[in-house]
Amino acid sequence: MKKPIYRVIVDFQYRNNGRSNYIKTQIKNDTIDTFALSKDKDEIYEHIKNKLLRKIGKKEGEVQIKITNIEIEGQYGETNRKI
Repeated sequence: MKKPIYRVIVDFQYRNNGRSNYIKTQIKNDTIDTFALSKDKDEIYEHIKNKLLRKIGKKEGEVQIKITNIEIEGQYGETNRKI
């Protein structure tokens, strides 16, 4: 069975992990326009987490990422593989 592919635009905030509570780190905002295999927000985050990390140039333990908005543009097709 083929799965639908959705175009999603995700607004997110990220900041470096501080080594202590006294260090205030700057929160940065960014947007990514990509494709996901689900409409569920948790599944979208799991699907695009590596893309977000690659875009900001950090490893998973180095930053905290918070999704602020997910806009699902619509279905753009289906996958080619059979699941």
